[in-house]
Amino acid sequence: MGFKKIQELTGPPDNPMVMPTDIAIGLNGQVYVVDSGNNRILVFSDDGKYLFSFGSPGEGKGQLLGPVGITTASDGSVLVADRGNHRVQIFDADGKFLKSISTHIGKQLVSPVDVVLGDNEAHLYVTISAPTHRVFVYNNKGRADLVWGKPGSNLGDFRYPAAIAVGTHDDVYVVDVFNSRVQVFDFSGKVLATVGSWGITPGKLFRPKGVAIRGDGKIFVSDSYLGVIQVFNADTRFQAVLGNHGDIGYFDTPTGLASDGNRRLYVAEMLANRVSVLWLDQ
Repeated sequence: MGFKKIQELTGPPDNPMVMPTDIAIGLNGQVYVVDSGNNRILVFSDDGKYLFSFGSPGEGKGQLLGPVGITTASDGSVLVADRGNHRVQIFDADGKFLKSISTHIGKQLVSPVDVVLGDNEAHLYVTISAPTHRVFVYNNKGRADLVWGKPGSNLGDFRYPAAIAVGTHDDVYVVDVFNSRVQVFDFSGKVLATVGSWGITPGKLFRPKGVAIRGDGKIFVSDSYLGVIQVFNADTRFQAVLGNHGDIGYFDTPTGLASDGNRRLYVAEMLANRVSVLWLDQ
């Protein structure tokens, strides 16, 4: 699969992004970028123009500490995994704080890594990092209905679950970083399939970090260590490597991905402090 880079998003010239980790597409094609190093969210138009930002370092409402993942809802609201504050914060499309959901097991606070809405937005799926290594499933009242997985390497287990995405049939894709795979679940937490396995050759994964599902079911997975993005068909079969003929290191620490549902793919290149916008040839 060929592509060309059509834009680079870096934020305002006087205060550019630092260590972007994830991207989400909102209403009217607005692009929301987690500017983790600056503890804020940057917002761009669909043609790449910087519009505004929201969030600031801190623990108060609307403030962020080490945010990682982001998603949007059909009403335009924006959900952010506020990792350092052990919560998911919800904003409107213009960045106004609406509410937050604390992430905890009993009295133990845990750190969210990524968020996505699924099951017709009836549930919020949240990946939780070490030492828990699980996926929490919240209902629309903010209560955790289900908890998926446990630390380990068997099917359904996780070793540092990271990015999470929902596919065309409401299946849930979870990047399982240290198990070098993406696991696919139904809405109840049953494992349906896996994408990739450990290795450094095409179709293998070493340190996957991001995942995006396009409208036609194609699966895009970033590998932060190898510096590539791999493409799998809807049936999880390997299709292609994006890069200079698949060269390792083409992208600089790619993490979060987002698809506009068509032929644009957004790539957060964390250590390059930019988001690259790719136009795919198919």
